[in-house]
Amino acid sequence: MSQGPTEERVIWRERFQAGCFDFRGKSLFTRFDGCEFVKCTLLIDDGTEQLAFTECVFKDCNIDQLEQDEARGLYVKDNFFDRPLEERRADFQKRLAQALAARNAKEK
Repeated sequence: MSQGPTEERVIWRERFQAGCFDFRGKSLFTRFDGCEFVKCTLLIDDGTEQLAFTECVFKDCNIDQLEQDEARGLYVKDNFFDRPLEERRADFQKRLAQALAARNAKEK
C-alpha cells in the first residue's frame, strides 16, 4: 500500500515563549508563518527536512540566522532576528557612556 503525500501543517501568527523545538532528523512538513519566537531554542541539523519559516520574528533565541536549503525542503523568507536583550542593553550602555563623555568634554 503506497502512502500519498503528507499534509503540510501551517502554524500562523502564533507566539512561542521559552519553548524548545527539536527538529533534528525529522521530516516535518510544517510551515511557520508570521510567528514570534521569544527566548526559544531551535534545534536543526542536517537531517531536518520540509520546514519553512516566513515572516517570523526571533527574539533572544539560540539562532541568529536560518539558511535555506531547497534540496531538503528548508525554506526561509523575510524573517527578523532581534539581538539578545543583554547584547542590546550593553550596546545602549556603551552609547550612553559615549554620549555623556562627549557632552562633558564639550562643556569643558
